[in-house]
Amino acid sequence: MCDLFETPTPRVFTIPPAVSFLDLLARTLVDALSHDETPFALSDAVIVLPTRRAARGLAQAFLNCSPQAATLLPRIRTLGDLAPDDAGLGEFGDDLDQTPAIDPLARRLILARLIQARGLESDWSNDPVSALLAADALADLLDSAAMMASGADMFDWSKLSTMVSEHELAKHWEQSTTFLSIVTEAWPAYLASVNKVDPGVQQRRNIEAMVDKWRAAPPEQTIVLAGSTGSMPVTRKLMHLIARLPKGMVVLPGLDTHISSDAWMAARHDDQHPQRALSEAIEAIGIERHDVQVLPGVAEPFGLAQRRLVINEALTPQASTADWPSRIEELGQENIIAGLEGLTLIEAASEEEEASLIAHELRETLETPDQTVALVTPSAEIARRVAAKMQRWDIQVDVSSGRPISDTSVGSFLRHVMQWSQDPSDPVVLCALLGHPLTSVGHARDHVVACAAAIEIGILRGPRKARTLPQLIGQLEALKPDYWRTIKADGQSVQKHDGINLLKKLDQHLTQAGPLSGALPECAQSIAALAEVLAATPTQKGADIVWRGEAGESAARFLAALMEHGHLFPPIQPQAIGRTLDHLMVDLVVRPRGTHPRIAILGPLEARLLQFNKVVLAGLDEGVWPQPAAPDPFLSRPMRRHLGLPSPDTRIGLSAHDFAQFAAAPNVVLTRSARRKDAPAVPSRWLWRLKTLAAGALGQTNALRVLTEGSPWQSLLRAHAPNRVFEPTRAIPSPRPPVDARPRSFHATQVEVWIRDPYRTYVEKILNLRALDPLGGPISAGVRGSAIHKGFEVIADWYNHPPLDARKALHQAFETALCEAGYDATSLAVEMARLEPTIAFAATLEIERLRAGWCPMVEKSGTLTLDTLQGDFAVTARADRVDVGPEGTEILDFKSGKPPSPNEVYAMFGAQLPIIALIAARGGFDDPAIGLPHDLRHIHVGGRNPKVEPAVHAKTSVEELVERAENTLRKLSTLYHDPMRAYLPKPRVSLIKKATYDDPIDRLARRAEWANAEDSE
Repeated sequence: MCDLFETPTPRVFTIPPAVSFLDLLARTLVDALSHDETPFALSDAVIVLPTRRAARGLAQAFLNCSPQAATLLPRIRTLGDLAPDDAGLGEFGDDLDQTPAIDPLARRLILARLIQARGLESDWSNDPVSALLAADALADLLDSAAMMASGADMFDWSKLSTMVSEHELAKHWEQSTTFLSIVTEAWPAYLASVNKVDPGVQQRRNIEAMVDKWRAAPPEQTIVLAGSTGSMPVTRKLMHLIARLPKGMVVLPGLDTHISSDAWMAARHDDQHPQRALSEAIEAIGIERHDVQVLPGVAEPFGLAQRRLVINEALTPQASTADWPSRIEELGQENIIAGLEGLTLIEAASEEEEASLIAHELRETLETPDQTVALVTPSAEIARRVAAKMQRWDIQVDVSSGRPISDTSVGSFLRHVMQWSQDPSDPVVLCALLGHPLTSVGHARDHVVACAAAIEIGILRGPRKARTLPQLIGQLEALKPDYWRTIKADGQSVQKHDGINLLKKLDQHLTQAGPLSGALPECAQSIAALAEVLAATPTQKGADIVWRGEAGESAARFLAALMEHGHLFPPIQPQAIGRTLDHLMVDLVVRPRGTHPRIAILGPLEARLLQFNKVVLAGLDEGVWPQPAAPDPFLSRPMRRHLGLPSPDTRIGLSAHDFAQFAAAPNVVLTRSARRKDAPAVPSRWLWRLKTLAAGALGQTNALRVLTEGSPWQSLLRAHAPNRVFEPTRAIPSPRPPVDARPRSFHATQVEVWIRDPYRTYVEKILNLRALDPLGGPISAGVRGSAIHKGFEVIADWYNHPPLDARKALHQAFETALCEAGYDATSLAVEMARLEPTIAFAATLEIERLRAGWCPMVEKSGTLTLDTLQGDFAVTARADRVDVGPEGTEILDFKSGKPPSPNEVYAMFGAQLPIIALIAARGGFDDPAIGLPHDLRHIHVGGRNPKVEPAVHAKTSVEELVERAENTLRKLSTLYHDPMRAYLPKPRVSLIKKATYDDPIDRLARRAEWANAEDSE
C-alpha cells in the first residue's frame, strides 16, 4: 500500500458504508506514509473532514492503529476551519489577506433593524420578534447565496428586480423582490462600511484562497479531503484541486458503484436522491464514476455488501423502479435475506413506546463490555425523550443537539428574573421567581421557600389586587393575622414581618437595578445585576452561583455579547422586551458533562463517518426523517432556480445519503411511531420503499418476519404492560368514612351542597381540603357575587341616614367593593356598566321599602342545634338581608347568578332560605325582633333584568318550608350516621347544571373518566 500516492491523478477513492470510514482511513494513511522517506510525513499531512466530531474520531483512530505508544498526529481540520490564521495552516497561506467575518449576533440584530426600517416604509409590522424571525430567514438566504458565488465577487442578485415580469410569476412576489432590496443594497452597504463580510462568504473565500495558493504552489505534504459529498460548489473546487496534487487524495463516502447507468443519470437530476451530491462532485472533479476506486484495504463482509445493495436499490430514483422485478432476480432472494440480517424494524404504537423501546435497545448494549451504541435522529424531541428515560438508569447521555438553555436551572432563572423585572407584582411571575431554587435574596433558601408559600396563600391567590410591589407590600401589611399561614424554616416559624421584609428587599433590588429600558445593552446589564443579587446567599455571592457550570457560562457569554452588540438594534417597547430576549435566547444550548462514553445521541450531520456496534435510526416518519424542505419566506422555488440558488430539496437528498450510510451498519434498528402529536403518522418514504422491495422479493409475510425478528423488546414491554380493564362502576369514588369522622355541624349553604354533591362534603368537611384559587386568575363568578353582596351592605346605613341620591350612593359602594375585589380600571368600567340596571332597580326598590317602614339588617348570623337520635346536629346561617317591618320579618337573598325556582326550594335543592327561616323561627338569631318570616325572596341582581323572585311556591307556605327544612336535616343526620352510607359524587345527574369537568372536586373524583364511560353506554 506504499504506492497509494504513486497512482495517477486525479486520485479519488470511496469507502463503502459498511466499513468503518475513519478506522480504514487512518490505517491506510499510517501504512502509506510509514514508508515515506520524509520522517514527519504523517504529522505534516493535512486531512480535511466535514465535521469536528469526525475529526475527533479520526484522531482517536490514528492513536488506535499507530504502532508507537506516542504518535505525532496529522493536522486534522474541518471544511469550516480552513482559515490560515486560525487553523494552523499558516505555511499554506500566510500571505493571504482576508476580510474578517461579522459577528453572528451583530448580523442578526442589524438585519432585523433593516427589516424593521423597511417595514415602516411599507407600513408593515415592526414587531421586534417578527423582525428577528425574518432576519434568521434572511441570514439563511445570505449563507446559501454566499456558497454559490465565486471568488471575490458577491452573489449576483441583478436578476431579482426583473424576475417577476420576465418569468410571469404571481404579482405578490413583487413585494418579496422589493423587500429583498435589503440583501441587494442595504446589507452590502453596511458590510462595506464596517469592513466585514458574511461568515459564509469568509468561509468560501478562505477555501478559494487556499485553492489558488495550492494551485500556484502545490504543497509537498500529503493533503486528503475525506468524507465530504461535495454538496457546495466551493467544496467541489477544493476536491478538483486536491485530487490532482502530487500527494493529494479525495475519499468519497458511500459512492454507489453498482447502480445502473440509467439510474445514475436519473440521480443526477433528482435533488432527493442520495447519490445526487456525489454525482455533481464527480463531474466537478472531471472524472467518470468508474474512475473512482474503492480504497485499498477494504474488507466488506458479504452480508453487509448485500445490505448496501438492497438499501441502494430501495432508494433508487422512482423512474428506475420499473425494472425492480429484474433487479430483485439479479440480487437473489438468499442474498436479500442475508442483506436484511442485522437490520430490525420496530413500528411503535406511540411516541412514548418508541422512546421506551429505543432506551431499552441502548441499555441492552451496555451489558456487553466495550460495545458502543448510538441513537441517530433529526428529531430533538425523540432525543430528549430517550435521554430522559436513560436517566432513570442513572445514565447521562451525550445529546449532540444539546439541551435548550431555557430547560436548565440558570436559563429558567434568568427568564423568571426578566419577566419579574417587567411586572414585579404579577402573582404568577412572583411565585415562579420565589419558587426557583436559585432565588435566595441574601437569605437561606429554606427561609425564602417558607415566606413564598405563606405570601402565596395569604395574598396572591385569587384575582390580582396589587399592580406594584409597594401595593403588594401594603396588601400584606393589611392582612389579618389569622390569614397568615405559619410555616417553619430550619425549625423557626416564618412570621408575617418576614414576608414583608422579603418583599421590601425585592423592591429595593428592583429600584436599584431600574426597570428594563428599551435598549438591549441596558436590558442585559439590568438582568445580569438583578440575577446576581437575587441569587446571593448569606455565604456565597450571586455571581458565583449564577454563572457557574456550562449553562451559566453560556448565559454569561450571551449577555456579554448582548451588551457589546445590543446597540445595533433599535430601542424596544417595554411590552415586547420579554418576548424579544426570549427569542434571542432560544438558540442557546448546553451540553452535559460526564456523559457515558459508550452511548451517544446524535443528529445525522454529527453522526457522519462515525462507527458504532449498534445504530438506532429513529423517527422514520414523513415530516421527521426526512424533514420537509423549509419554506423560503422570500423566494419561491422557480425564483430560487432562476437566481441560481440550490433547491430546497437538496437537503432531502443529503438526508437520504445519511440514511443509506447509517442503514448499512452491521447492527441497525429502524424505529417509527404509528402516531405523532396525537395524529396518524405516515412512514418515511425510504422505509416504505425498503418494505416494498422486501415484500416483492420475499412476500409480505416473510418480509415482515425478516424485518421485525431482530428485537424482542416490543413484545416484552407489551407483555409486561399492566392489563388495565376499565370498569366505570368501580371507578366511581364511594368513600365511607367512620361515623365519628362525619361532620355534625353545617352551614346552610353546605347543606345545599350536601344534598347535591355528597362527595364535595366529604372532601371539604372530612378531608379538610379546599381548592386553591388560581394565582392572579380572572375574577370568578363567586368573587363578583361577593363584591356585589358587599356593595349592597351600604343599604343597612340608609335606615338611619337616608342618602340624598340613592343611585349615586349605591354606585360608589359597588365601585369600592369591586376595586377591593381586584377589578382594574378597564374591567371596573365594564362591570359598572353591567351593574347600571341593578343600581337603578335596587335604588328604587330600597327607597320604597324604607318609606314603607322596613328596617334592613345585613349579614345577620344565626345558629340552631337540633336534638336528633344520633346526637346534636348544629346548623348555622348568615342571611344577606333580614328586613323587619310592619308585616313582620322578610328574609332576602341576593343572587348574581340564576336563583333556584320555588319548586327547587320546596324540594330542598335550594335549601338555604328554608334553613334560615327555620333558624329564625326557632329564635336562632340574636335579635329578638327576628322571628318566623312571613315571606322568603330572592333578589336577582347583576344582569340586564334585575327583579324580585319569590322563593315560596304559591301552593305552599313559609311554615311548611320550615317544617320540610327540619325534616330534611333530621333525615340527612340519620342517613349519614350509617357507616355504610357513601358520599357519592353528584348522584342526581339531573341537578348538574353544566358538565364541563372544570370543577376541581370533579377532577379529584376523576369524573371525566367514569361519567363519560357511563354516558357512552
